[in-house]
Order: sequence, then C-alpha cells, then structure tokens
Amino acid sequence: MAEIIYEERLFSRWMTLILGGVTLFILWQAMQQLQTGSSDGAPVWLMPSMAVLFVVFTINFMWLTIRITAEEVVVSYGLFRYRVRWHDIEDCYADEASAVWYGGYGVRVGWRAGKRRLIYNTIGDPRVVLLTRSTPTPEFVFSTAYPDEVIQAVRGRLKLEKR
Repeated sequence: MAEIIYEERLFSRWMTLILGGVTLFILWQAMQQLQTGSSDGAPVWLMPSMAVLFVVFTINFMWLTIRITAEEVVVSYGLFRYRVRWHDIEDCYADEASAVWYGGYGVRVGWRAGKRRLIYNTIGDPRVVLLTRSTPTPEFVFSTAYPDEVIQAVRGRLKLEKR
C-alpha cells in the first residue's frame, strides 16, 4: 500500500438530497401502483425497477473520495473511479469555470478552452484541475472542500517527482 499524502471524503449533500427526493417519489409511485394494481399503461415492473435504480444512484453519488498517494491521484464517486499516475500529471490549479459549462454535476465530460475535461463534481464545492498528459482527457477536474490543500499536496509531490 502506497503512502497516503492526502485523503478527503466529501459528502455530496445536494446530490443526495435531490436524488433521495426523486427516489422517495418513485418509491411512493411504485407503492401506489402495487396497492391499486393500476399501472396506467406502463409495464408493471417499470416503477419498482426505477425505484431500485434510483436507490443505487443515490447511494453511489453520496460521497466523493479523493486519495493522493505516493503513486497516484485517485478520485471516486461511488463505483466511478479515476486514477492518474504522477508521471501523467503536469500541474494542478483551481478551477475558475462555472459548473454550468459542464452541464451539471456528478460525473461529466466537458470542454473548456478547447480542452476535453473529465469532471467529478458536487454541487456548491470548489474544484481543482489536474493538467495531464498521456491520458484520454487532457484535464481532470474534481470537487474538494479544501482546494488549497489539494493543490499544495499535488504540487509538492510533483516537485519530488521531477528530482
């Protein structure tokens, strides 16, 4: 196991609230359908299946985890995990773009200043950008509660890697 330089687990409060609300509504609809036996023309399995799917989505997007080790930077949003090795990282800086540029929150692929970005973001939290090379996306953006600490940890490790 590699030495952990920085670790953060960020609770995605708004994503959980929004997805949880939708999940509760779908569960209520599924219970109504099962009690009345009426599906209004929809297949009987649809609402229970949607309820299960949204429970999984809600649980998956509750936490964004950041782990910076001596070997790599790993950011995961539940089952979605992205790793960048140090030899593929050029720099790290604060993201100034609005989440509107990315089309929302969660796991996204977007464009900014002509560069493709992979984004793991939460609602209302600042983001940092890893400028990468030899990866499918030249920039990797993720939310963090402590952007200055993340930038400092990444840049500090990059200095060690260049020796």
